Amino acid sequence: MRCIIHIGMHKTGSTSIQHSLDGFSDDRFLYAHLGDNPNHSLAIYSLFADSPERHDLHKAAGRDGSAVQDYIAKVRIDLARAISIAQGRTLLISGEGISTLQQKDLDKLHRYFREHFDELMICGYVRPPAGFISSRFQERVKGGQINRVSPEQEYSHYENTFKKFDEIFGRENVQLWKFEPKSFPGECAVRDFCARLNISFPVERVIRANESFSRQAVSLLYTYRRFSLKRGFRGMKGGESQRFVALLGDIQHDKVRFSPDIVRPVLETNRGDIQWMEERLGQSLHEELGAYRPGDVRDEEDLLQPDPEVVGKLLALLGNAAPAGIKGETPEEVAVLVHALREVRISQVGMLIEQIRKTNPKLIEGIPGDKAAALIRKVFTLMNHTLAMTEEGVVKFVGLGQFRVRKIEKELDGKKVTRTQIVFTRSEQ
Repeated sequence: MRCIIHIGMHKTGSTSIQHSLDGFSDDRFLYAHLGDNPNHSLAIYSLFADSPERHDLHKAAGRDGSAVQDYIAKVRIDLARAISIAQGRTLLISGEGISTLQQKDLDKLHRYFREHFDELMICGYVRPPAGFISSRFQERVKGGQINRVSPEQEYSHYENTFKKFDEIFGRENVQLWKFEPKSFPGECAVRDFCARLNISFPVERVIRANESFSRQAVSLLYTYRRFSLKRGFRGMKGGESQRFVALLGDIQHDKVRFSPDIVRPVLETNRGDIQWMEERLGQSLHEELGAYRPGDVRDEEDLLQPDPEVVGKLLALLGNAAPAGIKGETPEEVAVLVHALREVRISQVGMLIEQIRKTNPKLIEGIPGDKAAALIRKVFTLMNHTLAMTEEGVVKFVGLGQFRVRKIEKELDGKKVTRTQIVFTRSEQ
C-alpha cells in the first residue's frame, strides 16, 4: 500500500486541493476522511504532537484537555478506518499545518505510517518568498490575527520547514514543486496537483476555495482590526471576513503587493535560506520586483487610507442604519461603519429566526438561537458558493425560486471588463 502526505506549504492552493478532493475515491486513490474538515492539519497534528491542546484551533473551539482527547480518539478511529477502506489504493492526506510538527513528532508520524504502508511519499509546493510574504499577510488580516505591517514577520523559513522531512523520510521520498500557477493547467493548483500524482480528477469537481482578497478588502479589514480593540468591538475571524467582503460586491480588485523597498531587505536578510531552498528545489525562486508602483503597501498609513468606493458601499448597505455624523472620512470612522454593518447583519438574522419561530416554530424547535443563526448563515453561504461557481445558467432552490446567472461585458475606463449579473425570480409556491 502507498500513502501520499501533502504538506502545503501555506498559500499554495492547499484549501482548494483539500475541498476539491474531499470525498474523492476511485479504483486507485482514496482521500482520507479525518475529523470534520477536509484539511487534515489539525487531525494529524493532534495525533502526533506532544502537546496537541496548544493548537490554536483547539483553543478557538474552546476544547479543554478532555475534549481534545475525545477529538484525538475520534480521528484515530477515522485514520484507522481510512487505511482499512483504502484496500491497496493510495491513501491521500493533505494538511499544510503538518509542516509545523517538530522533528520528534514527525518521527512518531513516520513510524506509524511505516507500519501500515509499503510506500510513503511527502509532497508539497514551494512558493517564492516575495509573493508568499504578501499573500501570508493578506491571510492573517483576513483571519483577524494581525494589526501591524511587518514583511519580515511574514517570511517563512524554508530550511526549517522542509529539511526535517528530508532527514526523516529520506530525500528520495520528498517531492517538492515550485508554485507557479501561470504554468499550471488552466492556472489551477488542483489540476496541477492531480496531474503530478496521476490522479484522474474531473475538472468540473474543482472547487476554488480561500480565494485572494483585493487590496481594497484587505485595507478595510486591516482598518477594522486596527481600531476594533480601541473601540471595544469584537474581533472578525476568517469566515465572517469572507462573508463581509462578499457583501460589498464588485469593489475593485487590485492585488495586494508590498513595496519592493520594504521587501528587498527581508530577502537579503534571508538570502542564505533562499539559496538553500533553490538548491534543494533545483530551480530559482527569483521574482522580478521592479520599482514601486502606485497602490503598493509601504507602511500602515497606506492601508489606513479610506477608499471612497468602499466607504460608499458601506453607507449604501447601511442606509438609514448608518451612525449619525459618520461619513467614513477617517480610518476610525471606517471601522465604525464596518461595526455598524456587522450589527445590522446580526439583527437581520435574528429577525429571520423570529419570523421562522412565529410562522413554523417546529422547524427550529429545540435549536438554541446561536445554533439556528449558524445554520441559517451556513445555508446562505452554500447558496452563495453555488452561485459563485456558476459561470452562466439557472440555479434553482426548491421553495425559494431561481437565480439566472449571466456574464455581461462592459467598457470601463476604456477597458473591456466582464461583470456577473444575477436575476432572482421567486417561487410561486
